[in-house]
Amino acid sequence: MNRLLLIPLAPLVAAASSVCADLPEQIDALCQPYVESQTVGGMSVGIIKGGQAFVRGYGQLSADDSTEPDGETIYEIGSVSKVFTGLLLAEAVIDSRVSLVTPADELLPKGVTMNRRHESLPIRLWHLSTHTSGLPRLPSNLDTSDPDPYANYGGRELAAFLKEFQPRKRPGEQQAYSNLGAGLLGSLLAREQKTGYDDLLQKRVVEPLGMKDTRVKLAGDQRDRVAPPHTGGGLAAREWGFDQLAGAGGIHSTANDLLSFAQAQLDPPEGDLGQAIDLAWMIHQQPIDEDDFAMGLGWHVARDGSTRWHNGQTSGYHAALFISRRFDAAAIVLTNTATGEVDALAGQIIRLLAGQKEKPREFEKTLEIDPELMRGYAGVYRFAPGVDLTVTTQGGRLMAQLTGQPAVRVYPRSETEWFYKVVEATLTFQADGKGRGTAVELFQNGIRQTAKRVD
Repeated sequence: MNRLLLIPLAPLVAAASSVCADLPEQIDALCQPYVESQTVGGMSVGIIKGGQAFVRGYGQLSADDSTEPDGETIYEIGSVSKVFTGLLLAEAVIDSRVSLVTPADELLPKGVTMNRRHESLPIRLWHLSTHTSGLPRLPSNLDTSDPDPYANYGGRELAAFLKEFQPRKRPGEQQAYSNLGAGLLGSLLAREQKTGYDDLLQKRVVEPLGMKDTRVKLAGDQRDRVAPPHTGGGLAAREWGFDQLAGAGGIHSTANDLLSFAQAQLDPPEGDLGQAIDLAWMIHQQPIDEDDFAMGLGWHVARDGSTRWHNGQTSGYHAALFISRRFDAAAIVLTNTATGEVDALAGQIIRLLAGQKEKPREFEKTLEIDPELMRGYAGVYRFAPGVDLTVTTQGGRLMAQLTGQPAVRVYPRSETEWFYKVVEATLTFQADGKGRGTAVELFQNGIRQTAKRVD
């Protein structure tokens, strides 16, 4: 949920060859490199193609638990939650409780206000679902330095922000990804029904679709099936809690449940929920700028004009969901590693299901490095006043943290040159005769910068 990772999915064109009977083995070939390269720790992958549906598990839950994830393993799905919130909006419209053009401020609690850019231009509910509301990505009074930033952001904090916020854009003027907007939408829809977001989700979507493990707050044995969260570097992370902004990224789910959800998108059930699924699937917002995606309610529409998708990331998880009605196919990728690398995997899988040939990804191989050498590099390196690179070793991994940014794992290309996976950049260390690091060179975007050790 930290950011939207843009997926420029190329047009899906039906290939001459059909998807073979050995589809599970083809999926394995695409997925295994992500585990073998340690890009992810554990991963559950759900597939629908025609009448075939299955889940494959890869890797293990953690360094201390060799259990392979499966279809019942529970993950945080981050911003994929926005698709569920969009469907809740569509369901409320079909049920005539609200309309897409209902002004958001009309559903606020008594005494809570939000400013309009112009009195005649309210933020409407569909603006919140298509990221055209003019609201920022996050409210300014949410503490992003908190390791669990959304857990204590409640109604009082949201009301305080809305009261002070002055919109700079007219609703519909610009597409700008907003966790706040989606979270507010979920809160308003729940309040309209005098209930909480999780209860609304259960009643209107989860229970009708037979999804037993999709919810904000887990209970009972569900806690025992949660995959332990990890950072992109493989270190232990923490789960996130949600209060008022749960509709933006607070849902947990499993590959099995998301297969049920995806099948309902491919073949909507009869009745109001099926109509709501079709309403959410429709395109409600065309791209405004060149880099924008068309949008349904919560859904991003891929460049092929047909595939619907969303991804999501929290502190220790990443999720991606791609669905194509044209090819009667869906790809679900859930991992307990916070890395956007798996979005490329989901894209490969949906193209494979469309009949295209896909080659397994080749990751750069890394070396086995003496832990003593890594400990020699650990220290603080200064590029400029206030701009330090702090290098640490954690669990046999070398971590690099630039001032104001999270610690990220770097990987050895040689004993002195280390590379990032999250960005195109390298670190090259200099050391004295005793192996103690004395300086490091950062190479990124064609620019080399050297930092001297200062600790």
